[in-house]
Amino acid sequence: MINPNSFVAKRIQNLKKKMVEKNLDTVIIARPENVFYFSNFNPIINSHPAYVIVSLKKEDCLLVHCIRNDHACKEGSLENVQLYGKWGANVALAMDPIEAMRVLLGSEPLRLGLEGNYASISWVSKLQSLLTLTSVTDVTDDIAMLKIVKDEYEIDCMRRAAELVDCGVGTAIEALRGGAHEALACTEGQYAMRKMWHNKFQEYEVAGFGSSESAQIDSCVVWSMANERIAYGCDCPQAYTPVAGDLVLPMSWARIGGYAVENERAVMVGEVDELRRRAYASMLKARSNVFEILRPGTTFEALYTTAMSAFEDAGFSSILPGRCGHGMGLSTHEFPSLAKGNKIALAPGMVFTVEPGLMTKDWGGVRHSDTVLVTENGYELLTKYENGEIVIVK
Repeated sequence: MINPNSFVAKRIQNLKKKMVEKNLDTVIIARPENVFYFSNFNPIINSHPAYVIVSLKKEDCLLVHCIRNDHACKEGSLENVQLYGKWGANVALAMDPIEAMRVLLGSEPLRLGLEGNYASISWVSKLQSLLTLTSVTDVTDDIAMLKIVKDEYEIDCMRRAAELVDCGVGTAIEALRGGAHEALACTEGQYAMRKMWHNKFQEYEVAGFGSSESAQIDSCVVWSMANERIAYGCDCPQAYTPVAGDLVLPMSWARIGGYAVENERAVMVGEVDELRRRAYASMLKARSNVFEILRPGTTFEALYTTAMSAFEDAGFSSILPGRCGHGMGLSTHEFPSLAKGNKIALAPGMVFTVEPGLMTKDWGGVRHSDTVLVTENGYELLTKYENGEIVIVK
């Protein structure tokens, strides 16, 4: 198991370089995924939020509620853990986190960076009332660009997570092949993922990032939709047993050490009609087009354009998707998108999905999604489950 501490330290140094460029002396990180990125600490439930304070003037710290102290000290990568709130014998700086920030940062003027896409108006207003701020700058895009290229630790976690989602989707497809309805097939897939985690990856958390109201202890999930319901994109599986002529789409997400990977596979059940078969063939062609040019230097827009050309040639111009993939990492839909207008060039270490697909309420949808790592000369498929034509005979 790779120790994440040195990687977290490098991420903070990269953020500080960006802070110098933007004339900032302090950044307060509040989004749970970003707190984890800069601390390796995930409280799992955020009813008492954790924060990372990065400063060019003072010691960087992880600020957590007293109830999270032992967890943060044991699993986090920052040695300086500060506390707010009240729990047991732990001594806090203040009851309120922003009051604690005032104690940590003092009364001197600050040029502050915040995640503008996450910080609420009320939270920012309270910061402005308790701290001496000369400027407030949104660093959302800067952090997204810092996270776009994965380091060795992140890639290692994602390779392991890929084994889980391959297992989940593969098990679900075999259960469908054996006559199970979708809900049961998904349950079998999730159970198989849990057993794999117990056997191979127990030293890693499979937790996700919770909200203020709920926790995601287990990220090993499989869901599936058939025919018109594929257009929903994401929904609970139903007790529907596929029949000949159907399209079915089993999907899986899983995390190892916080890092998410995705696998999706479109399945034809028996003989499907000409329209569905043509759509399926065009999806495979779109994927082939993408992989032919997927290498450092190619733009995300070019990947999208070449995928869409296959759909247009097959007569599906009216239902083209807005993107044909998205970043993966600490979010299951992370920056950037494989979309028109995205001129960012691929670089080694980027991880994203390749999933050109079609969806419509009229006849369903087709999509294979693989999670892909850009390498020095091309790409590596992290997800390796069968990615050609998949048919269940009924």
